[in-house]
Amino acid sequence: MITMKLSMTVEKLPNIEIPNEIVKADIARLTNQLWKLIPMRENEENWQSQLETVLIEITGLCSLFDITEDHLILLSKLEGMRKVELDFFVYRKTVFECISLLREICHG
Repeated sequence: MITMKLSMTVEKLPNIEIPNEIVKADIARLTNQLWKLIPMRENEENWQSQLETVLIEITGLCSLFDITEDHLILLSKLEGMRKVELDFFVYRKTVFECISLLREICHG
């Protein structure tokens, strides 16, 4: 079991112990949600809604735990995907980069 320190919020949340396997499972689930973005855009599905959902969850995760440089880069890339019209290949490359960053956050 690992102990992850939650950042202090207005509610002054105490430190909470979260088992490593729960954190890894959530990161794996979020990774799968990121992977979905590629075929959704390719198939002209509502990838923007999927991106919004992922962005909300990762923003929440970052607000619970001490934020690192990788968190900031990940959030910046996701927000950029939301705001900027990207060529498909740049979009796909950015999704791959986000997946790598999320894995780094989990293992780093």
